[in-house]
Formats: sequence, C-alpha cells, structure tokens
Amino acid sequence: MKSDQSSYQIKTGNLLKFIIGSLVGLFLFLFPWPTETAFNIPLGFAIDFIGGFLGGHRVSFFNLFSIQAPWDFNAATLLAYIFITISFLGTILAYAVKPGFIMNNEKLKSTFYAHPVYAVCRLLAFVFATMVLFDFGPEAITASWIGGLMLNELITGLVSIFLILAFAIPVLTDFGLMEFIGVLIRKVIRFLFTLPGRASIDLAASWFGSSAVSVIITRNQHEKGFYTGREAAAIAVNFSFVSLPFSFVVARTMGIEPHFFLWYLIICITCIVLAIITPRIWPLRNLKNDYLEGVGKQIDEEETVGVSRMKKALYTASERAGAAKASDVVKGGMKCYLDVFMDLLPVIMALGTVALIVEDATPVFDWISIPMRWFLELLRVPGAADYASTTLVGFIDMFLPAIMLADSYYTETKFILGALSIVQIIYMAETGILILKSKMPLGFGRLFVLFLMRTLIGLPIIVLLTRLMMNF
Repeated sequence: MKSDQSSYQIKTGNLLKFIIGSLVGLFLFLFPWPTETAFNIPLGFAIDFIGGFLGGHRVSFFNLFSIQAPWDFNAATLLAYIFITISFLGTILAYAVKPGFIMNNEKLKSTFYAHPVYAVCRLLAFVFATMVLFDFGPEAITASWIGGLMLNELITGLVSIFLILAFAIPVLTDFGLMEFIGVLIRKVIRFLFTLPGRASIDLAASWFGSSAVSVIITRNQHEKGFYTGREAAAIAVNFSFVSLPFSFVVARTMGIEPHFFLWYLIICITCIVLAIITPRIWPLRNLKNDYLEGVGKQIDEEETVGVSRMKKALYTASERAGAAKASDVVKGGMKCYLDVFMDLLPVIMALGTVALIVEDATPVFDWISIPMRWFLELLRVPGAADYASTTLVGFIDMFLPAIMLADSYYTETKFILGALSIVQIIYMAETGILILKSKMPLGFGRLFVLFLMRTLIGLPIIVLLTRLMMNF
C-alpha cells in the first residue's frame, strides 16, 4: 500500500487540462440531447450530419469530365468504394512490387502487406463492391438485401461514423476521464464484473454512441497497457452494447417502438446479468490475465493509506491528462483511419456479403437453427419454427433479425428475439471483425462459443422478463 501523500500533489495545469478535456469528451459522447422521437448525443448529430450530407449528394465520376454516363453515385457509397479500392490496390502493390515506402514503414506494411486471408477478403470486397456500385453481375451479390445492404447501408454508415470518431475517441480516453472514473468505482466494477472501474466508460460510450466505438476504445486501452487480455476480452463481449439510438431504430423496424422503454429495460437487465456471469466461467475465465508484452501494466490499482479516493482519482486523472499531446490525438486519428478504412471495411464487405448470400440462397441457417427451434418451443415462444433462424443470423449482423421479424404477427416474439439480437453483442460484420483484428486473445472459435453462450443464457432471462413486464 502507498502512504506517501507528497507523491499525490496535483498540478493545477494538469487538473485544468483534465477537467476541460473530460467535459468536452463527456459532452461529445454522453450528453443526451432530445429529438422528436428519442434522443441523441452531440457526436451522433455530427455523424448524422456527415452521413446526411454525403448520402444526399449524388456524384457521377464521368460527369466530372463532362462525359455522359449511366452511373449516378451516392457520395458516401463512392467514398466507401474508393477506400476499398485503395486497400485492394495497396495490397496488390505490397505483394507484387514491395515498394520501399510501404515495406519500410511499419504501419503501412502491417496495413497493406496483410495476411493472405485478409488479402483475399480485400479482393472479394473489391469485386463485390464494384458489382454493386456499377450494377452488374449475379443478383445473388448485387441484390439490395445482400451486396446493396452491405455497401450502401453498413459500409457507408461506418464511413460516416469513423470520419468523425477517429479524432474524437482520444478526447474521451486520453485526458484522464477513464482514470478518474476507474479509481472511484473500481471496487464496485471489480466486485460485479471482475473488471477495472474504467470499463464503465466503455459501456457508456457504446450505450450512447456505438458498439464499434466501445470495441475500438477497449482495443486501444488494451494496447496501451490499461487492460489485461482477459479484461479486454470480457469488456469487448459484454460491454459493447448496440447504442440506445440505434436500438430505437431496431424497435421501430419491428414495429414495437411504443413499448421501447420496457423492451430496452429488458435488454439492460439481461446484459448486466450476463456481464456478471460470463467473465467467471469458461472461456473468459481461462484467458491469460496478462498485459501485452512490451507494454506492461500502465494502470495503478494499489490501495493508498491517508489519501482519499477522490484525491487519488484527481491525481491519477490529472497526470494522465498532463501526458496527453495534440500530436498524439492526430496520430491516433490517422491510425484509426488506416485501421478502419483500409483494413476493416474490406473485411466487413467481403465476409458480410458471403454470409448474406449463404443465408439467402441456402437452408444452412435453417438447418443449424433446428436445436434453437426446439429451445424456443420449450420456452413457448410463438412462431418458434418460423423465426428460429433469427437467433443465429445475428452472428453475421445484428440488424438481420430485426428485418426478418418485421412482418411477424407475434408481438411477444418480436420482444423476445429482437431483444436477443441486441443482447448477443457479437456481430461479425461489426464488433466481431474489430475484435479479431485486435490483439485480444479471442479467435473466431471463442467468439462463436461466446455468442452461443450469450444466446442460450440470455434467452430464458429475456423470456421471463418479457412475460413479467407484458403482464404487469
């Protein structure tokens, strides 16, 4: 235990830097601003503005040169296509030519001289995106609910999000807010979830912002030595909620928005229970609880004697803020751009499209969901035979179950399976790929096991809560 109070002298400049930076971060990410239908956060408004601006402008490449052409592109879609194309061409260049400006730059080399699996994903992403953008090729790829959904909805949505978030995330994480909260509520979070107190910021960031944002924050904190591998993995698969605003979109898609409060309350209670259970059982419990080699532990969790928790929280946060530099924010933003636009988008486009083709054109998901049909029938969920596959397709993308449930006549089924799609958290088209591309000790197999565990444990809880609240 530490007891030297002189080592906890707070510098005024660092304290002001912490207060100002944290207030800005809290305002951007967590301040709920009411709208006509629900509420949003300031960063959400900025993302919506960028998305609306890009989505509302049509661009024809050929018209730039006064040439008549049959293609008229959405600006956001065209921007996403440009990123996918650069990623593909950069990978071809790195493999075939190995130019010095790529091979001698550690970040560019790690981005473009990718593992062969990711190189193939970039090829597929380029082919799929080209077919969708220029509207040619098999309908199994170009259909609006397959390749069109991936490129025009999911991929362009991520572009709009990360154009803003790349430089906003460091404001939330690098100016001491996570240290301050972590010290104050460390014991509660550690007792409930076996995690550091700073994990609560990840939860709040995803709750009001985006599950992808939460995973990015968790990944960065892990790589900077603030989380062990086990802690980062547990946070990523338990705390990366779908945002509150997007959950409302899901509810509206299914037609249950009048009951949104009760529905979202069910989701929150279920996720809290799962966050208490899953870190204590296999496979999360058996992950190595070590910090990254070469980085080490960068978080101080020692108890202090003669120093109040508030003073230690302020001191720790102020020191963290004092070490933050504007150049680090810029570097972090540019790194995020490379990670997301050159690396993540092509993988999502490739794997997501392939998965949607399998779901649409084959009975594979119907076959593998037979045990889930039995489980739903055991729980007496209406329409179990018709909607059992929605319990598993969420592993591809969380929005698919909502689309499949939109025409259901069973309000109770929409409540239960719609809530389950949010509770499952692990979606390969978004959070799953981000986790796989990180240094967290979670491979594809473990992610699928955790997805199934969240499904099997969460479903009875959701059914029980739904029936209690609907009959209240």
